[in-house]
Amino acid sequence: MAQYFTVKAVFEVEDAKGKIKKQTETYLVDAMSVTEAEVRITEYLSERGENDFEVKSASKSNIVSVIEA
Repeated sequence: MAQYFTVKAVFEVEDAKGKIKKQTETYLVDAMSVTEAEVRITEYLSERGENDFEVKSASKSNIVSVIEA
């Protein structure tokens, strides 16, 4: 049975005025543990060229299933 975890990552982004701001993104990760979810999101973001991020939190989600069309 699949387990889903909500993982929040914080990025530093530059706004239109050149000011650096922190932006939080939330991801749903299929994993067996919180630790695995953190590792998977770190690998996922690194593969996409994201270097400046921090995993802020990871917790078990109440989502039972993801239905794809």
